[in-house]
Amino acid sequence: MTLFVFMGTPLFSTVLLDQLEKANFRPTLVVTQPDRPCGRGRRLTPSPVATWAQARGILTLKPGSCRDRVFADKLKELAPVFILTAAFGQILPSSVLEIPEKGCLNLHASLLPRYRGASPVQAVLLSGEKETGVSLMRMDEGLDTGPVIAQRRMALSDTIGAGDLNLALARLGGELVVESICPYLAGKLVPEPQDESRATITRLLKKADGQVDFDRPAKDVHNHIRAMNPWPGAFAFLQGRRHKLLRAKVFENSIARGTPGELRIVDKRMIVLCREGAVEILEIQAESGAPMACITCSHNFVEGAVFSPYSLNGQA
Repeated sequence: MTLFVFMGTPLFSTVLLDQLEKANFRPTLVVTQPDRPCGRGRRLTPSPVATWAQARGILTLKPGSCRDRVFADKLKELAPVFILTAAFGQILPSSVLEIPEKGCLNLHASLLPRYRGASPVQAVLLSGEKETGVSLMRMDEGLDTGPVIAQRRMALSDTIGAGDLNLALARLGGELVVESICPYLAGKLVPEPQDESRATITRLLKKADGQVDFDRPAKDVHNHIRAMNPWPGAFAFLQGRRHKLLRAKVFENSIARGTPGELRIVDKRMIVLCREGAVEILEIQAESGAPMACITCSHNFVEGAVFSPYSLNGQA
């Protein structure tokens, strides 16, 4: 079995690891982010990848920085044939990139060179793309700039959200790695440089990016809501209370115009006016409440109230 190291952190990475394991590719060493405070008690909690490795008795390292010399020395001692990363959360320095004979490979959740960076899944939905995919690339010192070994594509429906898309891409990525790794190691797949003229960059999202502004076309509002869930979460304020907007769709019927953000109740359905058109909110969560289907709770809302991206004191 080929000796390799896997670097990853969230659930996305464990989906990929499951598929590698089924194909008899199990890493000798797993590297993941350090334990982080989680939940109301802020208890230190291992990453999903750390939990996956621990359940299988696989040696796991959790470096605060991959630039740490002790960490690099441990990798050199292991002498892996290749290192595979997927949603790891740290940029690898040249001291690590140079260690494996066949290089450091990264599974990226976009069709490179489009949507490089930290949030490709959300960015592709925000842009209203009809297609996305995954790329297996050989890493260099740039941000997702290395040559591409192989890609897989998938069509995008108008209804899929970031959470479901993330898992779908993880499964697609697992298939891509399993079918590509042996041909790559044998020299049958040659990495091809990316076309820099087509490159786009995504940034790390913040909680404030979830605020929904209905003073935009309905299609853009819908894409924003599905891109922001489950994190950082789409939200807006109604009568001073913050509400999470969990699912929505473009409202296809005609409706009388009014103020962007204005709520209309139509046959128990919650319709919110946009600058152009309207969206139907399908699932909502009031502050300190539980998620609810709007069709079952619309009677609790006041028709004519206006959703705003800001609270009454102007805070997001």
